[in-house]
Amino acid sequence: MLLLPAAILVFTVGSTMLFSENREASIPLAKVKRAKVTIKITETGELRALEQVTISAATDKQILWLAPEGKWVAAGDTLVKFESTKYEIARDDGQSAVLMARADLTKAFGDFEAQQLKEAAARKEYELLPELAKKGYITEQEVEQARLTHNEEKSKTRSQQAAMQAAKAQVERAQQLLAQQERKLRQGVVLAPREGLVVYATIGDEENRKKISVGMSPLEGMDLLYLPDVSSMLVDLQVSEVDLAKLKVGLPAEVRLDAYPDEVFKGEISVIADLAKRKFNLMTGKLGGAKIFDVTVRVLARDLRLKPGLTATADIIVNEYDNVLYIPVESVFFDSQRQSFVHVRQGGKVAPRTISIGESNDRYVVIKEGLQEGEEVLLRRPKA
Repeated sequence: MLLLPAAILVFTVGSTMLFSENREASIPLAKVKRAKVTIKITETGELRALEQVTISAATDKQILWLAPEGKWVAAGDTLVKFESTKYEIARDDGQSAVLMARADLTKAFGDFEAQQLKEAAARKEYELLPELAKKGYITEQEVEQARLTHNEEKSKTRSQQAAMQAAKAQVERAQQLLAQQERKLRQGVVLAPREGLVVYATIGDEENRKKISVGMSPLEGMDLLYLPDVSSMLVDLQVSEVDLAKLKVGLPAEVRLDAYPDEVFKGEISVIADLAKRKFNLMTGKLGGAKIFDVTVRVLARDLRLKPGLTATADIIVNEYDNVLYIPVESVFFDSQRQSFVHVRQGGKVAPRTISIGESNDRYVVIKEGLQEGEEVLLRRPKA
């Protein structure tokens, strides 16, 4: 868009008519004006944060409660509550399993200690008998029996030790399962990792997009909420390929919000996409033939009114001219050689005149040569 200072330029277009009896009597006129002219490209988009924390679903259970969207939360505040009855039951079962496993371990440890004492007694008896056999107090058969008894007790000790180790491993497994259920139960309540503004995630394709809501059962890992850093906000725009050559990173912009139409926030272009894409038609719900480029404008101001998702209109300042002539684009025509010309009214007569034009947009065009300030041009072609 081409901005004209209101105090200097009052464009008198359309109300001046020719009241002669010629064929151009009903065609509106515009006067050639001179002033400072600002050429802008105006596009509408949405605000988003440069940085944000993403809160994802750690479980696929149903959402029972969500922090209200737009609410400012502090670190540690509750963001999401999931249905958790299943995990509460599993946690209770896990606690019982741990208690039973510990009891089994205690018994196995006691049995192992008792068996160690039996083995020690059998070993002591066996070690004494050979000497008694030499003196003739006992037979060699009794010594052999003592040896066999000692070996049997050693085997039982090894078995009891293995049972004790198995019981210990069972306790560890039960504790791990309990920790897993407790972790899942804790995941049933999601807390804010930092302060920020609650913004709901959207799901679905372009034709069926909707926000996360209570009652949904999200897939594990799905985005639920965002906590954006509102100190650095961006506006995402889509600019026609026709205007791409006019843009470059660093061009200034003026951002206005539908929510605060009287406020102007300064900004600048930070990113211009390298690749074009087809524009999505909201009326048909399909991709159209028009090619567009994604353009990002960074808002320079820090203001808590700048919230993600708000509709924003950005006027990108392409160029500014001091003290130049301008006329409405409706008054400029082109011949078969693409030479620009206008129909000028002088002394009650209308005549075509070749002109040289500069930059323009959908409303105005800058005049380089061919017209003078105060001259009048027709806004439509005269009838032949």
